[in-house]
Amino acid sequence: MRYILQLSTGSFGSPACRAQDAERMLEYCIKALDVEKVIFGWAADNKLNREISGMLDQYPVEKYFWLPVFAEIHSGEAVRRSVDLTEGKQKAFQTCREDAFDFVCQSSQESLTGAAEVFERLTKGCAMDGVFLDRIRYASGAGGVGALYGCWCPACLRFYEKNGVDTERIRYLAKGGGTARFMPKELEKGIYRYEDEDIDRLMAAKRKNITDQVERLGRRFHERGLKVGADTFAPVVADFVGQDIFALAEAVDFVKPMVYVRTDAPAGLPFELRALGCDIKGKLDRLWGGDTGSMELAVKQTQELQGAGCSIAPGIDANYVEDICSADTAYVKEYLAKLAAAGAKSVVLSWDIMRISRETIDAIGAAES
Repeated sequence: MRYILQLSTGSFGSPACRAQDAERMLEYCIKALDVEKVIFGWAADNKLNREISGMLDQYPVEKYFWLPVFAEIHSGEAVRRSVDLTEGKQKAFQTCREDAFDFVCQSSQESLTGAAEVFERLTKGCAMDGVFLDRIRYASGAGGVGALYGCWCPACLRFYEKNGVDTERIRYLAKGGGTARFMPKELEKGIYRYEDEDIDRLMAAKRKNITDQVERLGRRFHERGLKVGADTFAPVVADFVGQDIFALAEAVDFVKPMVYVRTDAPAGLPFELRALGCDIKGKLDRLWGGDTGSMELAVKQTQELQGAGCSIAPGIDANYVEDICSADTAYVKEYLAKLAAAGAKSVVLSWDIMRISRETIDAIGAAES
């Protein structure tokens, strides 16, 4: 099995690591493991990026710049802010290193342009092989029930109506509160059909919008000769944030579903499933045929993606972050062994190698030898 490393260099607000420290850890991992790609970003420090990129030029690995698309980038007129249907303020998440999870409008072309401009500026002078798209989704129910309805700016309202959504009834439903409106009834290729027909049309429109936007941005980078990777939620919760993983896999070179079992923060299965509520979690368990918060079910989800011909590299939460991610060496080894047995060819060690112990890296390497 081959490995993809993720290196968090910090946020747009401030770098979180020094070049020499990052290079030292990257070198250690590359010598210990069969590394095929390195994803790094997204500190707004071109000098830091050039130093890391230059160091990686010494090794036969592909370099991807980590780029958030519909969150974090809020500069000037480059984006259109998201409008919450319920007029409720989304919960703020600052899980580590100043990640804000403050989403902008997902239908805005300005958002795509802003993301592309950030990539150009921060990778100037770097011989990058690709770009890794993050935050290509709507806010999840963990940000409040209103987040599940998506953006309701005038442009999004027109988009929903064009795609058959009864916006007046959705407004009525949103007044009721609670996640029960979003109860799935069927599952097909990672996509849910919802009990309420108007909610079903809304979710289909959100799904279409994210797929269309990723296709547009992906083409933009592909035309420049760059490869494109995409970060997604785990299949069991991806549809709730507008991600059709099977469709996204056709638009990019590889997809990294975040099958985070030990992460109690955005994208973590315990966190996202809890936000949806016990009733929806119970229904998801029945639809998927097992505990959707378990390692076993996460592995099964990756198998289904692989079986459909999707180019995926599941991302496991291999780093320890106090009060956020309880991953340890035993957990990482067990997870990797199960993924390998299920046929995984590549795995992303997520989401920050600076927070993965050398003991864990050594244990992975020893198991492979």
